[in-house]
Amino acid sequence: MPANLPPDYYAAERRYRETSDVSEKIKILREMLAIMPKHKGTEHLQGDLKRKISKLQSQAKRKSVKSRGSSLYHIPKEGAGQAVLVGPPNSGKSSILKALTNADTTVADYPFSTFKPVQGMVNFEDIQIQLVDLPPVSSQFNESWLFNIIRLSDLVVLVVDLTVDFLDIQLSEMMKILNENKIVLKRRGEKNPQSSIAVKSCLIFGTKQDLSGSEQGLSVLKSSFGGEFPVISGSVKSAEDMERVAEAIFKGLDVIRVYTKPPGKKFDLGRPYILPAGSTLLNAAEVIHKEFVQTMKYARIWGEDKYSGQRVDREYILQDRDVIEIHTR
Repeated sequence: MPANLPPDYYAAERRYRETSDVSEKIKILREMLAIMPKHKGTEHLQGDLKRKISKLQSQAKRKSVKSRGSSLYHIPKEGAGQAVLVGPPNSGKSSILKALTNADTTVADYPFSTFKPVQGMVNFEDIQIQLVDLPPVSSQFNESWLFNIIRLSDLVVLVVDLTVDFLDIQLSEMMKILNENKIVLKRRGEKNPQSSIAVKSCLIFGTKQDLSGSEQGLSVLKSSFGGEFPVISGSVKSAEDMERVAEAIFKGLDVIRVYTKPPGKKFDLGRPYILPAGSTLLNAAEVIHKEFVQTMKYARIWGEDKYSGQRVDREYILQDRDVIEIHTR
């Protein structure tokens, strides 16, 4: 007997996939259980949901007995991806976080004003990106948990002050410290090596472009590193510059946004599904609902460079902002 689940169930299931909060996941699973029709066709699914609830409840209990300091070692990911701000003392990381997210963070003109991770959400078009400000990377003082967070992130935003002397040397020393802690920044065109070393996508942001001396610093930055990494510059005082930074972070995450359209209905572009760049229609179908992998017959697609509603096969490679209409057997 088919499950015949209502639309509200699939909407709740989507919210379940998007959140990383354990208590919220438990709440949504209970909601899904209440929405689900109770008949023979859903008995297996009911059992599966109950097992997930039990597992998450046990996980929540284990977290509650951990020490307060353990939260510094891991920051659950939220939104379309997690980018971390990595830089030397007084590079302007906290100012960037405040300008992009309005997070409650300390902005000061003395070094090491940030001594623990501070996070906020960047609004970019119709999505949010998690941005984390970390304590400075310095040869003078580094916490081991700092590098654990960087290893688990999706994108490293290297922040440097364009007005400092020997900017290229400062940046090279910072990369050396990361290498010593088994973190390698991925250069243009490189493939990830199969090793225990964490290879992270990277974007370099030169700050304080509104100050005297920044022009020379930007020239040094582009000539020394522009061929290997994406390089942008700007001032936290410029809303336009901050918009460019948000866009650069989104591009650095190397993800796409995909929207869905029910057959025979109008477009309703709500929150998109976030997929890795290069994902196929089949990959998207599996994320939207795993049953679609078996039941999908074909799909129609809408996008900027496509015929409206053209039919595509399972291996079609999706682009950012594609709208898909899945047809099942």
